[in-house]
Amino acid sequence: MTLDEAALEKPVLIVGFSHMEDCERARLSGLGLRVGTLVTKLIFTPLRDPVECLVGPQLLALERGLLKRIRVEEVPT
Repeated sequence: MTLDEAALEKPVLIVGFSHMEDCERARLSGLGLRVGTLVTKLIFTPLRDPVECLVGPQLLALERGLLKRIRVEEVPT
């Protein structure tokens, strides 16, 4: 599943990236978005883009197109 498909307010684990160049991965890594990181989608903005996500202690606004290229899996409870 992708981060775009993940439910709101439910933590998911990043497991990989699709159709992304190395420079894009490096930029995301600098923001804390790395394989093995927990991410929680919190809020859709008024026009549904960008989407606010909690990555560690920081809140990031990420474009929906980017969320479709981040592969995640649910965290077992």
